[in-house]
Amino acid sequence: MDILLYTVINKIKLPLYPKNLYRYFCSQNIQCIYNVRYIKYIFSFIDLLRGIMMIKKILIYSLMIMMIFSMNIQIYAEEYDIQSNFNNKLEERNINPDKPMIALTFDDGPSKLYTPRILDILEEYNSVGTFFVLGNNVKNNKDTLIRMIENGHEIGNHSYNHKDITTLSDEELYKQIKGTDDLIRNATGYTPSIMRPPYGTNSEEYNKKIFKPIILWSIDTLDWENRNTEIIINNILDNVKDGDIILLHDLYDSTAEAVEKVVPELINRGYQLVTVSELYEYRNTTLTAGIKYSNMYK
Repeated sequence: MDILLYTVINKIKLPLYPKNLYRYFCSQNIQCIYNVRYIKYIFSFIDLLRGIMMIKKILIYSLMIMMIFSMNIQIYAEEYDIQSNFNNKLEERNINPDKPMIALTFDDGPSKLYTPRILDILEEYNSVGTFFVLGNNVKNNKDTLIRMIENGHEIGNHSYNHKDITTLSDEELYKQIKGTDDLIRNATGYTPSIMRPPYGTNSEEYNKKIFKPIILWSIDTLDWENRNTEIIINNILDNVKDGDIILLHDLYDSTAEAVEKVVPELINRGYQLVTVSELYEYRNTTLTAGIKYSNMYK
């Protein structure tokens, strides 16, 4: 049988399909009826196996498509829930564009110890902040990031690992920004629309490559340097005015303590604590990609 098959296959050079081989046997009047029938049954069985394998592939592909479709629905539902929560919080806060407003901003987090404390005090006073997040802090702080979005805070991009963007190649810059965007989106369903460069270093050339508005600040509390609660408080309260963007870092106990004291005082002075995007939106100013902003004074 093996010799017969080898001879036939190599002689006629036909595709290895049962019908081709069977027809060849018949056309040559090979006097081996038993072998021909035997081969016919074998290849009929092979045809059956091929059909089963094809059905198996179809079922696998169908299952994959259904899984992808289900995942997309789930992601859409999560994003819808987050946006709904954000809209509800916005309505609850009832921002008045004619009253003074400022934006508290926090860099380099989130941190497991101090960011939740800052969120607690902001939520207690029905206020919000803007958190410029590092990509390498996203994985271990997903719950905190989701909490930020659900409670109306804004998340900004602060690069992946705090490199000076003016020293990066175009490829490295793209990875720092896009990579952080992707991590935040995967964790929360939200993609940052604003960016703060590490150290505040920027240039017109690099700003244009980021494709987001560049957010700087008008008051630097120097909390990273002094680590002193009273100094941080005084740096804010002695200098604050309508339209300020205030720089803090949610990495230190002294900063968390300062926020716990300064938030109620700012509200007592008549300030509304809003996100950076809200600050510009309610002053009828559109944030433009590649342009830097440090305040929203009237």
